[in-house]
Order: sequence, then structure tokens, then C-alpha cells
Amino acid sequence: MAVLFIILRILWSLSAIAIIVTVLLHAAKGDGIAAIGGSAQMFASKRSAESNLDRVTWAAVAVFLVSSSLLSLGALNRALVPAPDAAPLSAPAPAPAPAPAAKP
Repeated sequence: MAVLFIILRILWSLSAIAIIVTVLLHAAKGDGIAAIGGSAQMFASKRSAESNLDRVTWAAVAVFLVSSSLLSLGALNRALVPAPDAAPLSAPAPAPAPAPAAKP
């Protein structure tokens, strides 16, 4: 079971890195200051590379969300169900008080 969690953590980390990289690779959607001068392209068609990058980004997001959900369910399950060899959660009973000494 621990191997599954390790694989999920690696997949989760790789998908997070993929999201960061693909978002940074996207072209800027706004024109900023260039729109004031009239040099902005209002109705530019979406390139094939940009649409493929969108697909990769959404796939990485889907993998990230699914792996996050599975990892959180596993952590919740481990927190709620104690291991069979775990010590009980209750405190041990206190020792009885010693009897008073007899007077001569």
C-alpha cells in the first residue's frame, strides 16, 4: 500500500510541475499598452500549438486533481483507522494509593 502512495505522490508532483510549465508557456492573452495604439489583433485565430498546449494543461490539471483526491482519501483513511499494532488511545489506569500506615 505504501508503494501506491509513493507512486501517487510522484505523479502528483510531476503534474504540479507540468501545470506550472505549461501555464508559463502559454501566450499572453491581453495586449496591454499595445492595445491603445491600435496594433492589437482583436480576432486572431488560435494556433494549433496553443490549442495543444491547452489540452496538455487541462490534462495535467485533471491528473493533479484526481491524485490530490486519492492522496487525501488515503491520508484520511490512515488517520481514522488505527494500525492493528498501535497502542490504545486511552491512558493507563492510575495505580491505587498506598494504604495508610498503622499507628502503634
